[in-house]
Amino acid sequence: LVSAGAVLRIASRSTTAGAKDMETVRTLMAGLKAPQHYDKVFKDECVYTCDTPFSEGGLAVNLRTWQGVAADMIELDMTRSQSKGAIYLLQKFRRQEKEMPDTQQEPTKLAIGVEGGFLPDDKYETIKEYSLLVATAGERITLPYPSEDLPMIVSSVCEAIVAHQGAKSMDAVAQWEDDEVTESKHYKDLVQLPASRKISPNPKDWVCEKSGDTQNLWLNLSDGFIGGGRKFWDGSGGSNGALDHFTEEHAKGNFYPLVVKLGTITPAGADVYSYAPDEDKMVKDPLLAKHLEHWGIDVMKMEKTDKTLAEMQVDLNLNYDWSKICESGDKPLVRLRGPGLVGLKNLGQSCYMNSSVQLLLALPEVKQRYLDADLEDPSISPAEVQNDLLSQVTKLVSGLNGPRYAPPLKDGDDEEDPRFAIQPQMFRSLIGRGHAEFSTARQQDAAEFVQYFLEQIARFERSALGTRLAGDSSTTSLFEFAVEERLQESSGQNRVKYSKVQQNMLGLPVKLDDAENLQEVTAFRAAKDKDEQEAKKPKTEGEPEEPKPVIPLSSCLARFGAPEDGVQFRGSSASKTSRLATMPRYLLVQLQRYYVDEKWCPAKLDCKVPMPETLNLEHLRGRGLQPGEEPVPEEADAPPAAAGPQPDDMIVATLVSMDIGENAAKRASLAVGNSNAEAAIAWFFEHNTDPDINDPVSATGGAGGAAESGGDAPDPEAVSMLCSMGFAQSHVLAALKSCMNSAERAADWLFSHSDDLDGAVASLGGQSTAGASALPKDYDDGVGEYTLVGFVSHIGKHTSHGHYVCHMRRGEGGSWVIFDDSKVAQSEAPPLDLGYIYLYRRKDG
Repeated sequence: LVSAGAVLRIASRSTTAGAKDMETVRTLMAGLKAPQHYDKVFKDECVYTCDTPFSEGGLAVNLRTWQGVAADMIELDMTRSQSKGAIYLLQKFRRQEKEMPDTQQEPTKLAIGVEGGFLPDDKYETIKEYSLLVATAGERITLPYPSEDLPMIVSSVCEAIVAHQGAKSMDAVAQWEDDEVTESKHYKDLVQLPASRKISPNPKDWVCEKSGDTQNLWLNLSDGFIGGGRKFWDGSGGSNGALDHFTEEHAKGNFYPLVVKLGTITPAGADVYSYAPDEDKMVKDPLLAKHLEHWGIDVMKMEKTDKTLAEMQVDLNLNYDWSKICESGDKPLVRLRGPGLVGLKNLGQSCYMNSSVQLLLALPEVKQRYLDADLEDPSISPAEVQNDLLSQVTKLVSGLNGPRYAPPLKDGDDEEDPRFAIQPQMFRSLIGRGHAEFSTARQQDAAEFVQYFLEQIARFERSALGTRLAGDSSTTSLFEFAVEERLQESSGQNRVKYSKVQQNMLGLPVKLDDAENLQEVTAFRAAKDKDEQEAKKPKTEGEPEEPKPVIPLSSCLARFGAPEDGVQFRGSSASKTSRLATMPRYLLVQLQRYYVDEKWCPAKLDCKVPMPETLNLEHLRGRGLQPGEEPVPEEADAPPAAAGPQPDDMIVATLVSMDIGENAAKRASLAVGNSNAEAAIAWFFEHNTDPDINDPVSATGGAGGAAESGGDAPDPEAVSMLCSMGFAQSHVLAALKSCMNSAERAADWLFSHSDDLDGAVASLGGQSTAGASALPKDYDDGVGEYTLVGFVSHIGKHTSHGHYVCHMRRGEGGSWVIFDDSKVAQSEAPPLDLGYIYLYRRKDG
């Protein structure tokens, strides 16, 4: 029942429970049932706080609800469940340092938790203690577990909780090994050109035919080309010559997918890699001996002289200094802990979420709304608090900025103590639920997550403002601003049209052409290309590193505000210019370093963009219509509606043969999307009493007849229904008119624009009826002078790989602090020129 590496200990009570205690247990055990594998058991994190089984008081799992609560939240848990008592399985975990052997075997394979692989958290073992906590009004009874005195149902429920998926999933993570190498699909039909030369068995004769490298060399089994191996994710590895050769030949129509690593060939086999797009991985070649013999290589005479690919990857992971990706230096950073200085555990590729959360949830306005020092929110939160985003945000804000997980660091403290690093598993599961990307364990784009998080928090806050939450504006309004878009006709009268678009992040284009040292960068790259193409000389130690392009922020801002020509507007060409119509209280700036290259692969422009700690954007403020400018008149009439789908003749004929009227048959066919006759028949019998069932179908193909014309009066029942959802009648009427009187579409439109219905109605071109005033949204605006608050940096080739860290100003002096998942330290040299997302605060905000 206990995961590997854990030790089970029984609670301290040594005597058996008394008859009175057992009687109390029996009175509370009615209706208990053991959770099954498909049930959700929240045994790793308190639903009200960020406590875990490692916390001082442990974590108590309610045997009835299977929800874990902190020891000081048991009274609240009973109140919320309206019970006079409850039975809990109390889990208390702690780490204990292992006695390490004098000699430890070095990893020899790319694996975790198996023989020859890396050892996961091998420095510590987890001591797990369990007991039974019986809580009634004003009394707590602690009983030993396991115990023969406990009723069978109580023991069964406890056993099921201990063995539930939490522990099993941890075991699955702790034991991982690289995918098994399978046979290539292409070895049987591999093309081998006539051998015009023989490959020397002497390793000293092997050399990359592109770069001149003499290490990490791969032989193409089809044409005998020798090229350097791939580059690793950190830039080490080979020259990429073998892959480049395959790509060049493939472009010519030649398919030479299999390569073998020279130096790994032995009678037992060798490293074989397939560059085929449908494989692109290590493979087996059962005919390897035959394929090598074609090039004069006798496997029986070969010896291993180079590391295999797996051994190289093991070395890379074993020796790579991850600290250099954050702030390199010989002096270790000074660790910090206190309110506002609490780390977040990496739950597996969750650094993008951790960095984003640290950036947003310590702002004064966010803390004023969500910091719950007295733990009052759980008493007013919904019944299923684990499914309520506001509760989880409150829990996270309070945990990060309160004292509960932030005792001051003392000499000798375990800096990795799990009691003081928040594990936001419940928040991660909830915020990503239903999202195609954020619900996975893959690395994600932090900028996309920030915007998605703001969108979700706005949706959940909508119904809570003024009641559960103080204030009348969403947290997202702190970041929202209007962008003024100006379109000017490229010919004719050169008239202009102004409009506003809402944004919550300012994306700035970053282009290599704007680099201050562009000449130096291009000269270095040209010389490097020349050496690779002509000299084919081996690399030497001490070669100069490629200079990073330095791109000034002013160039990025200029590109944002530059005119964009060739924009299509009302059938002709126009020029588009963007300006900031308002200056938000907090400005999120995204440096768009990432792009899709010519091969449609994500890539990153590795450059420096020095970002100032103070920023003035008033020169980018939009001024609206200027004297001498002639506005484009609004279109008086909407263009004629395009022809819609037409009913399927076969479906209509089938229904008519059943004595169903032709118009009704056409309506049924359109209503089911012309899918099939059975669906159309079913739809007809559900709607055969509709008053317009036999009315002619509209010319646009709609199945709603006059009711869909958009010009007739809306259905009073639809208006009443939508108004009953809390929408103003003026908004409902505008939505119905815009959606051709379809109540379903109008409801979707209203909910999707509920953040700013007045503005959305106004954007419909004044379609609001009943004299509704469509006022523009009231943005928080001020002078566009900003101070840098924090930034998120990304290390990696593109956003779906690599690592994120966050730098924030903290304390009265505003000193910089680095948040690297669970590690929080004083920043010595914040990389202001290497960030990805920057957060600025307006000075008058």
